[in-house]
Amino acid sequence: MIKNIIFDFGNVLITWDPRRIFRQVVPAEELDNFMRNVWKEEWNNNLDGGASFADNERNLKKKYPQHSEYIAAFHARWYESLGDENGESVALLAQLQKLGYAAYGLSNWSAESFPVTRKAHPFFDSFNGIVLSGEEKVCKPNPQIYAILLERYRLLPSQCVFLDDRQENLDTAKEMGMATILFTSAAEAREELKRMGAL
Repeated sequence: MIKNIIFDFGNVLITWDPRRIFRQVVPAEELDNFMRNVWKEEWNNNLDGGASFADNERNLKKKYPQHSEYIAAFHARWYESLGDENGESVALLAQLQKLGYAAYGLSNWSAESFPVTRKAHPFFDSFNGIVLSGEEKVCKPNPQIYAILLERYRLLPSQCVFLDDRQENLDTAKEMGMATILFTSAAEAREELKRMGAL
């Protein structure tokens, strides 16, 4: 029986795209090459793993001194990488909670940037519990962060459904005994939950 719905945050409940920042500082003709050869998600993965913005910026400037301006812009303007809430996803979250499901968050997110994000988006306060990689110093899809969530909130994997937009993160959840939904849209997630008998 499903009792708990676990949500990823970025690009599930709120849009996130680093290009929103880099489009403003990197010349258009250089952007694709920059994202492919320099960005490589390394910058944000460091933050998600627990690095401070200051340490991350200093280390990246040493590694990519020719891109110091872009590195500084990303860290100074990080909040601009966030877009709008996904209104349909937030509505789905509220519906599930109204039906009596407990809702939890499991996200790769910087501990340093989350408080301002949480303050700007009240739906975060409705969760029964949240586990962030930046606080735990371990990122999905490492099984350790899933175990932290399950143990901290005394959840049985067989009673959980996990929604995430990355298959590799779902693969770990499935190996641990959870039902999973690859998030592509709130409408698709709603249909999957119906097929599971949760709606």
